[in-house]
Amino acid sequence: MTTEDVRHLSLRACRRAARVVRTAEHGRQAYDTVRPRGTTGVLRLAGPLSVILFVAAREGRLVWHGPGSFALLRPPIVRRDPYWAGGPKLLVLRILERRWETIWLAGPPTLAMAAAVGCALLGSPLLALGVVLLGVAHLTVCLAGLAVAGLRDIVGTFRIRPDDQLAAQALPALRWSMPLCHEEDPDRAAELMAAVSDRLSRLISVRVRGAGPVLGAEVDEVFVTEALLCLMTGVTTSAMRSAIPQQQRVGLPYGISADVVFLEPRDQRPGDRGRAFNTASFLLWYVFGGAAVLLMLAYPVADRERRLCGDRCAGRPDEYGEALRWLGQRLLLTDPPDLRPGAPGATLLGLLVSGMALMTIPVAMVALRQVWAAGHRMQANFDRAQEDVHARTKVLLLVARPDEQKAVLDLARERHGIAPYPERRRPHTVFRLGNLAGTEVMLATAMGGPASEAGVEQVAASVIRQWRPHHLILTGTCLGLRPDEQRLGDTVVCHQARNLIHRAVAEVDGRPTEYPRGGFHDASAALLGAFNAAAYGWPGAGVHFGTFLGSGTLYRSDQAVSDLRARFPDAKAADMESYALAGVAAEHKVDWIAVRGISDWGDTAKGDDHRDEAARNAAELVFHVIGSGLLDPYAAGHH
Repeated sequence: MTTEDVRHLSLRACRRAARVVRTAEHGRQAYDTVRPRGTTGVLRLAGPLSVILFVAAREGRLVWHGPGSFALLRPPIVRRDPYWAGGPKLLVLRILERRWETIWLAGPPTLAMAAAVGCALLGSPLLALGVVLLGVAHLTVCLAGLAVAGLRDIVGTFRIRPDDQLAAQALPALRWSMPLCHEEDPDRAAELMAAVSDRLSRLISVRVRGAGPVLGAEVDEVFVTEALLCLMTGVTTSAMRSAIPQQQRVGLPYGISADVVFLEPRDQRPGDRGRAFNTASFLLWYVFGGAAVLLMLAYPVADRERRLCGDRCAGRPDEYGEALRWLGQRLLLTDPPDLRPGAPGATLLGLLVSGMALMTIPVAMVALRQVWAAGHRMQANFDRAQEDVHARTKVLLLVARPDEQKAVLDLARERHGIAPYPERRRPHTVFRLGNLAGTEVMLATAMGGPASEAGVEQVAASVIRQWRPHHLILTGTCLGLRPDEQRLGDTVVCHQARNLIHRAVAEVDGRPTEYPRGGFHDASAALLGAFNAAAYGWPGAGVHFGTFLGSGTLYRSDQAVSDLRARFPDAKAADMESYALAGVAAEHKVDWIAVRGISDWGDTAKGDDHRDEAARNAAELVFHVIGSGLLDPYAAGHH
């Protein structure tokens, strides 16, 4: 079974998966997370786990790699699919899944009443009474559970709880969440989480595109900014609970061992960070303290009344129980009809108790405001924590050959411990290289000709629209133009890309002479400054700064290259992609630069002996600049 045919998952397979969850290491806790107790505290809020999995599979919310590897996605309450979508069978199963507590709360008493009526009509009144009593017993148990659960919730409301527990309780109703994750092989955690991220993006994109025609619009690009709540109590093994927080795109707003982490959205936006507190427990201290005061005051009130009343104590709180009852009545600002103190001191104490009761109102209001504020701050903390992660600078690396792609991927894995994984955005696939010094790094490859869909201009325009990077860096190999000062394998950083394709030809002294008419694009000043700073003291291959000549011509001629050097004495290198990329970057207002290694001189001895070395040297300089933090404008303010 693969992620593609999960729609045909059988109910039997779902029951088998549910058994696997229940028998897992943390299966009971995961089961309680995906099927929590409802308002009664007795009945489950959601239907059987097998039904939950079956409905999720039909709705595309089940990421399924087999019975040993799957994850469940759950939408916010307001974004659930309609009950009737998918036919009668799915309608019934959705009712069972979403209304399980209601069915079991109201169903048995209703059936008991119907059965009792039937028994009475058949002449069996005792049997009818027994059936009614069974229904009443069921309802009594549920109502008792409701009272106990309500009291527990009230007490729990004023208990100081960690923010991650508050988030785990409140946020799933508002956001997409992952309440269940089962993976028997923790080494495949990255694969499963990548599939979860891709599925969430697809689900949201499909819903947005589907809403477009209804609103009279056509939706092309969808930028998914939803972060997925990962409920760690729904993860079935300790190994996976340790592996998930270590994944590349997992944010930790409450720490690595919290009940909630989140999977970063596909598209991001900048922001800040905050912190939340829950500080309403003082209301309980006030209530319990007031009760303790009454228990203590009752003794001196009874003692003073007993001393003063002598033999005429009727109607006066001269016993401890009566004094406590009188003080309790003073909480309602009145005296009991049969009790009234005679001692002046007792009357004053009664007034003070009434004042204490009146003070309960503002104390309760402040406490409730604190509870509301704690929830609000918890939500804001989560949002801002996401935004802090999302504020990372995005850098898109672009290469034009498979060997250049391999050089970047190998370097990312070997030197920086990054495990690249591909993510498809039609029609291109981009490698996500993770986060380096506060910067999110991606890699795209353009291997087609100038006019093809896989050409540099087309690929760059597509990935810029879909990924919205802050910086675009072209890396790989180039033709060196200054062998007197350069060496094969050295890196050239472009400060200007000049177009050689457009030119004019005129006769001078009877000979045709060419004049360049192409334009030029300057590289980003910010990127140029960052590479200039990083080149100082750089221990790697030599670094040169200068003009790149852009041409669609493949040079393998001593004379042609010699002419280039003579006509453009300030040029340091030539390639086929820099100028085209610069035009796309200028159109989309993205900072760009080209950093490429010298693989040959364009002469008759041109070969591929130094291509791998040149591509790797250029990639090393690029990763050095990224790793230094020079491309992250948020680093200074957020660390």
